Amino acid sequence: MEAYLVNLAVFQAFLVPVVFFSTVYYLVCFTTMLSPRKALFKRLSDAELPTVSVQIPVFNDPVAARCIDHCLKFDYPKDKYKIVVADDSTDPVTKKIIDKYAKKHPGRVVVSRRTNRRGWKAGALNSALSKTNEEFIVLFDSDFTPKKGFLRKVVGPFQKDERTAIVQSNTRWLNNDANIVTRYASCVLYAYYSCVMPIANMFGVTFLGGTGGAVRTSALKKAGGWNEKSLTEDADLSVKLFERGYKSVYLYDLEVKGEVPVTIGSLIKQQTRWAYGTARVFTDNWKTIFFSPKLAISQKIMIVYIALSYLWAPFVLGLVVTGNLGWLLTPTKAVQMSDVVNVAWNFLITSGFFFLAAIGLYRSGQISTMPRTYLSLLTVGIALTYTSFAAYMRGFLGMGLSWVRTPKAGSVSIYNFFKNAFRL
Repeated sequence: MEAYLVNLAVFQAFLVPVVFFSTVYYLVCFTTMLSPRKALFKRLSDAELPTVSVQIPVFNDPVAARCIDHCLKFDYPKDKYKIVVADDSTDPVTKKIIDKYAKKHPGRVVVSRRTNRRGWKAGALNSALSKTNEEFIVLFDSDFTPKKGFLRKVVGPFQKDERTAIVQSNTRWLNNDANIVTRYASCVLYAYYSCVMPIANMFGVTFLGGTGGAVRTSALKKAGGWNEKSLTEDADLSVKLFERGYKSVYLYDLEVKGEVPVTIGSLIKQQTRWAYGTARVFTDNWKTIFFSPKLAISQKIMIVYIALSYLWAPFVLGLVVTGNLGWLLTPTKAVQMSDVVNVAWNFLITSGFFFLAAIGLYRSGQISTMPRTYLSLLTVGIALTYTSFAAYMRGFLGMGLSWVRTPKAGSVSIYNFFKNAFRL
């Protein structure tokens, strides 16, 4: 058999699953257009506001100083919230920065440190949880910059229903258009937070995003705290709370900005951790997901969709490889209109994610970046399919993977400033 015919057969085999996943993405696009963007909740008076522990997990991230500064400016009664820095740092610069804030704002900025790094980020948060008496916990990664009205808004849904255990805000990015890597990283998250999360909210399974989210302290403690064996402790906790009958809310119109990775190496580390952690959440909780009587069919489908989202990666990679080989191996002939139609049709039926990306960019006010962003999807995105799927399969097979910190771009300049200031 001719080589081009063998390649064509393999191409067609890869095409079938890609079309399936593409169709799912098209359905997500059309469904998200029906989802409401705003949720109305009563504005609480100062007397009605609950107590809050704002927790910032840190590991060698001097950029945490910027996050602490923003949190100190919250429009919230000072006696009803405190900032807890769960600091696992090993470098002296970050420690000095954080200690400086604790000394300057005693009682308002509290440092939680451990003698070991067991459980990584989840372990640091559990250490802080053991000393938490506030009604709610609000989480920020160290590179995030919440606005002063954030805290007052994020606690609103909890007061409407005592069974609400999760409230997640929308995320935007400070460096989304910095380079080809940040364009890809931010585009994927724009699609998730602008298209997928509103649908998850419609079905009552809004996942905690790990940053810019809030959780009811009592519900978290009843669920056993943060899972220190998980690399995506936020998703793991979400599934456990859904199974216990708790509710969740997504606030699309409440935004908080942070950073996405700026180098391909840091992006691979982040995506590897997320892919592996997502697989573990599914394998560790599949019985709950499929058989829990407290989860509706629509909720189970939504959770499975999110948990299995990495499965299409190898098929996309295979389609790209065999598609390009087809141009090289197919005997030369005059291009006919049927060939053009066939290529256009194949592109259309396999472009569900591109359409989803466009909707995500549009709803996030970033549609002007679409040409540059699409280039990143066709380069960085395709390059990452292998590493992400490899990590995903490691998670499915129960193979080990250590937690790896994602470097924050903002940490570089802040680190150098304080290094010089303290002559370290």
